[in-house]
Amino acid sequence: MGELSVGRPIKIDGMAYAPTNEQGVVFLFGRLASKLGFHVEYVQNRFPDCWARRRGKVYRIEFEHRASNYKGHPPHGADIIVCWENDWENRLKQYQHLEIISLKKYVGAPFRVFAVGASVDSWGKFLDTHSKVGWPVPNRAEVGDLVIMYRRKPASEIRDLWKVVGPFYEIKKGGLGAYMRLMIRLRKPIAFDSLRKDPTTRNLGVVRKQFQGKTDITSDWPLFFTKIIDGNPKAKSALHDYHAD
Repeated sequence: MGELSVGRPIKIDGMAYAPTNEQGVVFLFGRLASKLGFHVEYVQNRFPDCWARRRGKVYRIEFEHRASNYKGHPPHGADIIVCWENDWENRLKQYQHLEIISLKKYVGAPFRVFAVGASVDSWGKFLDTHSKVGWPVPNRAEVGDLVIMYRRKPASEIRDLWKVVGPFYEIKKGGLGAYMRLMIRLRKPIAFDSLRKDPTTRNLGVVRKQFQGKTDITSDWPLFFTKIIDGNPKAKSALHDYHAD
């Protein structure tokens, strides 16, 4: 068996990592069903996936890894979408009646922080004038994760931070895209030179590689957080959900 690709750690008896597919969602729902007030009556391998009773009423349930994967299914073929994460809050009118249960909130899954580069010449003005964008993200990005947007030369600086909100989509050339909402534009951008010269950040992998590609910097986030707040004290309020001790 080759190396397994697992999700982020979660806190629930009987399952170590977050689901990375629909089958994982089914298993996790089995662990949480009673806590959520459901008594499963029937499960099948075709649409809809499950019938379960809650407070005396039977509901048709469809399992999805991400809620937006339901798009294209019959709008009234199910009553509830049970998913790992809800990336589909702004769904089309014909789907708005569906209840969406995100299992992620019940198992203590931690957020992650990613650094993503952008060309100033090609995308600088676009990012400066929009508060919600669709953008390539790492394949392991999830709703609620934080993205530090690094502007490449000639600016070479961290200028803004974004929150992944979804929905996710496949990029034609391969990879994953997601919609992101602006968290904050920094009044004092973090220049690359200051990261390179600072002894606390100069040896970080993402700095040594000059922010090439899309990089998970969760383990280094406390250092970046301190650097951001030192230069932008008011950013602490905007980033309260991502506070790093």
